[in-house]
Amino acid sequence: MNSTTTGRRLGSGERQNAIVRIVREKGYASIESMAQAFDVSAQTIRRDVIELSRRNLVQRYHGGAGLPTGRDRLAYSNRRVRFAAEKRRIAAALAREIPDGASLFIDIGTTTEAVAEALLRHRNLRIITNHIAVVSTFCENTDFEIILTGGMVRSHDRAITGEAAADFLREFRVRYGIFGIGGIDPEGQMLDYDYRDTRVSRAAIEISRHRFVVADSSKFAGDAMIRLAHVSEIDALFTNAPPPAPIAGQLEANGVKLVVAPPAPGEDAIALQAN
Repeated sequence: MNSTTTGRRLGSGERQNAIVRIVREKGYASIESMAQAFDVSAQTIRRDVIELSRRNLVQRYHGGAGLPTGRDRLAYSNRRVRFAAEKRRIAAALAREIPDGASLFIDIGTTTEAVAEALLRHRNLRIITNHIAVVSTFCENTDFEIILTGGMVRSHDRAITGEAAADFLREFRVRYGIFGIGGIDPEGQMLDYDYRDTRVSRAAIEISRHRFVVADSSKFAGDAMIRLAHVSEIDALFTNAPPPAPIAGQLEANGVKLVVAPPAPGEDAIALQAN
């Protein structure tokens, strides 16, 4: 990767284009791995990442570069790759809070997909969801009772959304609601990208006795703009890193349980760099 087929080392423009391609394919690439691949210094790669971040082609993180946050048009497969290890840890932490035999709603999202995987060893769960991928995961466990909402199917992420899905949910009551979000701001507002999705999630909040939110640390700097709910309306936030002080303050002030899933042994967590 450090040269073309003629052995020529890539110029800065070619290298930056290659960095963008790598990030789009993998979702995240470390400074160290790119420096080694391109046979340049880590400082050179950092300068490239800063420039690409300024042009909004990548998102700059401590130790690497990832896909730009808050872009709903990103390929869903790429969003599943971003922070995959962190999402698995978050999901495992939440799964420990769900007892066998519980009823629950599971929202759309890549982190909630990880939650579904983490719940597969449970017994006799009763699940309502608007996410076809979650249904596919749970069908591996024949002990589960699974209900899929009606509504409009969105092809790129296999989500069911719209007012019909919201109306469907209002006929039920569940013990636990598990929600993904697009971002959370310093005032404690939880935000998302699609108005139709927020309508469905609002309905699910109304029918859930206990409300859990799963969000990796990139959501602390997300640029979603549609209000879903305030943290005062949830019971717990599960994440992979301590949130910034203003968000932590909102959680504490509103009595929201904060669960920070620790890194697995030998695994380096990707910490979001404050801008």
